[in-house]
Amino acid sequence: MNRFSSSTARYSLAAIILHWLLAALLLFQLSLGWRLETFAPGVAQFNAFQLHKSIGISILLLSVLRLAIRLMVRRPPPLRAHPLQMRLASAVHALLYVVMIGGPITGWILVSTARVRMQTMLFGTVPWPDLPVGRAWHEPAETLHGLIGWLLAGLVVLHVAGALYHHLLREDLVARMLPRAWGGRRAATTALVLALIGAGGALAAAKFWSFGPGGGSAPIEAATENAADNAVDNAMDNAAAPASLAEAANAALPANGAEATVNEVAATPVVEAKEAPVPWRVEAGGRLGFRADYSGSAVEGGFKRWEADIMFSPDDLAGSRISVEVDLASVDSGDGQRDSMLTSESFFDVATHPRARFRSTSIAHRGGNRYRAPGTLTLHGQSRPVTLDFTLDIDGDTARAAGTATLRRTAFGVGTGEWAATDTISDGVTVTFAFTAKRGE
Repeated sequence: MNRFSSSTARYSLAAIILHWLLAALLLFQLSLGWRLETFAPGVAQFNAFQLHKSIGISILLLSVLRLAIRLMVRRPPPLRAHPLQMRLASAVHALLYVVMIGGPITGWILVSTARVRMQTMLFGTVPWPDLPVGRAWHEPAETLHGLIGWLLAGLVVLHVAGALYHHLLREDLVARMLPRAWGGRRAATTALVLALIGAGGALAAAKFWSFGPGGGSAPIEAATENAADNAVDNAMDNAAAPASLAEAANAALPANGAEATVNEVAATPVVEAKEAPVPWRVEAGGRLGFRADYSGSAVEGGFKRWEADIMFSPDDLAGSRISVEVDLASVDSGDGQRDSMLTSESFFDVATHPRARFRSTSIAHRGGNRYRAPGTLTLHGQSRPVTLDFTLDIDGDTARAAGTATLRRTAFGVGTGEWAATDTISDGVTVTFAFTAKRGE
C-alpha cells in the first residue's frame, strides 16, 4: 500500500541538518580510521591522526546536540510495521547514538593515556584538554574503539538498507529527513540517490586525502641528522632559525654579540688604545631559527621571543661575553599542532622548563670576520656544552651577525617515549640566527 505523502510529518530543520552532517562525518571518519593503519611513521601519519582526532571530537559534540534535540523536540511517530522490524529499527538507532558518542570518547581516552602526551588542537586551532584518567584505561579503550568502528560499519549498512526498503514500499521514511520544500516521492528518490553518491564520496575522500610528504603538511619535526657533522664549518648565511624540535630551544644561542671586525689598521709603530667591551642592543627583526629532519623531510621554524645580553669588543675578546634567553612557548614552525607538540612534556615541556639559556665561556677570533664562542646551553633542565660559529661585521655603531650551532636533542632529553628514537627524528639539530645590533652607551 502506498503510504507516501507530500504532507508527511517531518523532523525539525535542526535535526535534518545534523542528520546529514553527521552521516557525512561518520562515513569519512570510518574510512579514515581504516586508512590510518596503512601509514608508516612520518609526516602523513601524524597529520592524518590529527584530522581523525578533530573530526572525532566534532562528531561527539554534534551527536550530543542531536540527542538533545531528539529528546526535547517532538518528532514524527514511528512507521507501523512488524513488531520485530520496529524493535530492530529502534535498536539500530540506539546503537548509532552509542557509536557516535562512545567512539569519540574512547578515542579521547586513548589520546589522554598515550605514552607520548600532546595537547589536541582541533583542526590545528582550538586546544582540547585530555581526560583525567589513568594509563590503565588505555588498553580497554583501544579494544572498544576498534570494535566500535566495525559496529559503525554494520549499523550503516542496516540503516541504509532500512531506508531503501521503506522507500521501495513507497513509504515516507526518507521524506521525513528532508525539508518540506522537497515534497513528493520524486524529490525523495532524488535525495536518496544523492545521499548514496555523497556516502561514496565521503568514503573516497578519506581514502585519497593528501596528508603530507606523500600527502599534506609536515608533522612535528625534530633534529637534522647531519647537522652535527656539518654545522661547525658551515656557518650558514641563512638569517634564520634554530634547530629542530627540542633543539629549537637551544637555538636560543643566537643572540651572539655584535662583534666588530678586527681593525686591520695599517701599521704605525704607535700603540693604539684598545677598546673595552661595550654593550650591544639587538634590533627588532632578528631571526632565531632551527632546522630539523623528520623521516627525511626538512622542517624549519623559529622563536618569536628571545633576548640577548651582549658585551663585546674585538680588542678584548677575553672580556667579551654573549648571553641569550629564549621563550620556548613562542616556538613557531608554521603548524599549530606541531607547535603544541613541541611545547608538550614530550619535547620542551614548557610548563616545567619554559626557557632555554646560552652563556658563552669564551670567544675566539678565527680570521677575517669569523668568530667562535663555546658556551653552555641549558634546555629541558639539562646543561651541555654548545659552540656557536658566527660571522660579524661592524660598521660604526652598527653590527651585523649571523651564525649557526649544532646540538643533539637526546643530550638534553628532548623527545621522550616513541620520539626518543633517532630513526624517525634524527638526533642532530641545527640552530641558525641573524640579527643587527646597535652599540649601547
